[in-house]
Amino acid sequence: MKRIIVMVLMMSLLAVPVSYADQGAGHKLYRGVVNIVTSPVEIPKQARAYWIKGAQKTDHIIVWIVTGGIWGGIQGIKRLGSGIWDVVSFPVEKPAEFKPLFKPSYVFDEWPRNPKS
Repeated sequence: MKRIIVMVLMMSLLAVPVSYADQGAGHKLYRGVVNIVTSPVEIPKQARAYWIKGAQKTDHIIVWIVTGGIWGGIQGIKRLGSGIWDVVSFPVEKPAEFKPLFKPSYVFDEWPRNPKS
């Protein structure tokens, strides 16, 4: 049963046509579902960015990787919250013009993350 639910969720992500998802309520719903599903990806994304940043400064790479993992967990929670907000409030135009609460809109918009950003 769990597999069926996951498959239906994944298929629904692919079912939103691009023309319908033009910065309206449909796009907000789509963005929310994608952000909920991909929120755990923030952990390796941030760990990698901190690893690169730490390699330029010091030999204590493990400290930087752990710090990045912790920051990735925090960013993942923020992305999850933003996704839940988008799913729950998709018919309502808050914030104005259906803009995202969390930047970048999707975790992969800034992949791989530039440590300077």
